[in-house]
Amino acid sequence: MNKLLYIANWKMNKNFEESEFFLDKFLSNDNIENNIEVVICPSFLTLAKLDTISRYKDASQLSFGAQNVSDQLYGAFTGDISVEMLKDVKPSYCIVGHSERRQLYNESNSQVNKKIKLLIEFGITPILCVGESLVQRENNEGELLILNQLSACLKNIDTNLIIIAYEPVWAIGSGQSATVDDISEMNSTIKKQMNKLGYKDDQFYILYGGSVNIDNVKVLKTSKSINGFLIGGASLDADNFLELIKR
Repeated sequence: MNKLLYIANWKMNKNFEESEFFLDKFLSNDNIENNIEVVICPSFLTLAKLDTISRYKDASQLSFGAQNVSDQLYGAFTGDISVEMLKDVKPSYCIVGHSERRQLYNESNSQVNKKIKLLIEFGITPILCVGESLVQRENNEGELLILNQLSACLKNIDTNLIIIAYEPVWAIGSGQSATVDDISEMNSTIKKQMNKLGYKDDQFYILYGGSVNIDNVKVLKTSKSINGFLIGGASLDADNFLELIKR
């Protein structure tokens, strides 16, 4: 695929005023290449506000995504956001299966599978995160884990587009990124598994996430297997994020 995706996962950062300041600065820059799409995933409250502001909604090369969604449609699930609620604010994308959700909230592949089905039903493109821990990597269990994550999370899923974000858990927020060879090898495994599951090459993107920053992104982009990046801390400052995109 020719398009490059840069997805900013802001996690639990930035109130609405800070988000608005960031986006105004971002939109004042018109030097982003035409083959790049930038996706901002703010908090749900900020996402809901941003959708009503035309200068963001109508901006070319800029889309919005959610950081999570419930695996239930409605009911007694305190604090959850359903896909119907999410649909009201019209995000193009939604992150599911992030390692922080798996580790901190014990989310299972089965729950992620339910979320993906709901997102597709409501016309929102899922961003499925997969990745191995340091222990699994050291025990040579990473490849098998990711094969199992893909098979379980995408069980009985039929869609024309899904985004797979390979995020080695040991690299997230550590400042230690995977090497180009590591990424290329794992992305090859992911591609083969996606094809095995019935997806054609034009039906999925493979992104890399895990301590992506302005110092390593240029090297990471040399991997022909990467269709873009899922970026955490390095996406919080507008100038830094723009510099990262341009490298």
